[in-house]
Amino acid sequence: MSIQTGRTAILVPMTEADYPVWRERGIKAYAEDKAQSGYSLENAQKLSEESYTTSLPKGVNTPDNYIFTILNASEQPVGALWFAAKEDYGKKTAFIYDIEINLAERGKGLGKATMLALEAEIKKLGINRIGLHVFAFNKTAHALYASLGYKSTDITMEKII
Repeated sequence: MSIQTGRTAILVPMTEADYPVWRERGIKAYAEDKAQSGYSLENAQKLSEESYTTSLPKGVNTPDNYIFTILNASEQPVGALWFAAKEDYGKKTAFIYDIEINLAERGKGLGKATMLALEAEIKKLGINRIGLHVFAFNKTAHALYASLGYKSTDITMEKII
């Protein structure tokens, strides 16, 4: 699947061989984000490991979960994307759990190209809604999603006293 946006992002199903490295990198990154959001590093690590274990009990073969390697126009790996197809009370949604563009490739339009490629991918599943969570500190992601038409649906706030 290739969508032109100035950049090209090609989504290919992740192989079982690539899964363990992606999983470990994802657990570490999610734990770091949770720690930046106020969890202790120890608790953030535990929460992150439990989240991946619970959400992906069969790895790349977990039903209704789709994990892709993102390739650029030269078909070089530049990141990964994970979403799950969910249905709650008749509302079908593709929920993005992880999208990561390699640090050296950021700022080149690949995030936007990936999100547009994802739209085409979920249409094949008969889904017309995409949901995601973005950490409050991630202003770059907020800007990207807003530029693509995403709207806030819930806002969780916290105050430490």
